Amino acid sequence: MVCVKMLPNFMNDNRIIVLLTRKMAGEINELEQEELTKLLSESPEAIYYDEFVKELWSQDTVQNSDPQAFYQRHKAKHQHKFDFVAEKDDENSFNTKLEKRWSLRRKWFFYSAAASVISVLLIGFFWRRYSDQDALGNRIEIVAEKGIRKQWILPDGTKVWLNADSRLSYNDFKDARRRLVSLEGEAYFDVAKDRNKPFIIRTEEISIRVLGTAFNVKAYPNEQKTEATLIKGAIELSVNKRPKERIVLKPSEKIAVINSKQAMGARDKQPNSVIVTIGNLSKVHVEDKEYIQETSWIDNKLIFKNETMEELIPKLERWYNVNIQVSAQKVKSYRYTANIAGENITQLLNAMQLIKPFQYKIEDDEIIIY
Repeated sequence: MVCVKMLPNFMNDNRIIVLLTRKMAGEINELEQEELTKLLSESPEAIYYDEFVKELWSQDTVQNSDPQAFYQRHKAKHQHKFDFVAEKDDENSFNTKLEKRWSLRRKWFFYSAAASVISVLLIGFFWRRYSDQDALGNRIEIVAEKGIRKQWILPDGTKVWLNADSRLSYNDFKDARRRLVSLEGEAYFDVAKDRNKPFIIRTEEISIRVLGTAFNVKAYPNEQKTEATLIKGAIELSVNKRPKERIVLKPSEKIAVINSKQAMGARDKQPNSVIVTIGNLSKVHVEDKEYIQETSWIDNKLIFKNETMEELIPKLERWYNVNIQVSAQKVKSYRYTANIAGENITQLLNAMQLIKPFQYKIEDDEIIIY
């Protein structure tokens, strides 16, 4: 499946560029900083703007913008407006005020020029990145339906395992400065190393930046948690609503982020509030064997540890491509630990009945548990 992504709104982003320019010049005030933080959090490309402007700022294009040249040209054009005789006693004072006035104007000319340069370069950057790749039909979307798990090799050699009810989109990486993929659902990545092109995964709640490593990302839109689990290497993670804050994970660590809708129902009711927890990956012992719960699915094993029936329902629906309804409230609270490999849904339910008693029936494509 091929999809085309819309270009960014450059008119709305112009204010971000101006504020970033003022920030780099050290002239941004507190109110402008708050405005910039808010705009960056609302921008879908917020994770890249600050980095790209810093890169441009270090180049001669912006640094060589000469405010003195603007000043001299403007002064020559409007010299006649200042051809009058001042009192000698006030001459020094007048000249001092005039220089201060022109100093402020030179700064304004400088910011305008720098912002204009950055605007043009950013527009060219994003136009090349999206128009040349996406609009030409190079963006690919891979979908694993419910009950299906897929393995895929991306153009750079990165290996991807896609879990059931998940989708991954990407481009061919050839002309891009970054290897950018978008994920909805769950995937395991074994990223090919390329120091010149960072590999970036974007989900609804988080963005992950790596050079070469192996890790698991779980980001189903209908679940309250977005999770990332690092197996080897290192990853840098940021919450999309707070792009300035970065978290670096070490091997065997995992992070869980409660999405904004859930966070607003918790203690902190601020619109950009999030709940972030960092811990270790879950090792589950079943029948004298040890499994890693977060990544067992890539070996076609569904592992769960002390989870309630209510927590298991969405996992079982994706794994078996079925719809499940639980009518008995008591049954929802039953807890299970198990290793599911080749069992079909009927075999699984029969085994679960032996642990905690319940009844079920199958009507058309729906399983009703009571």
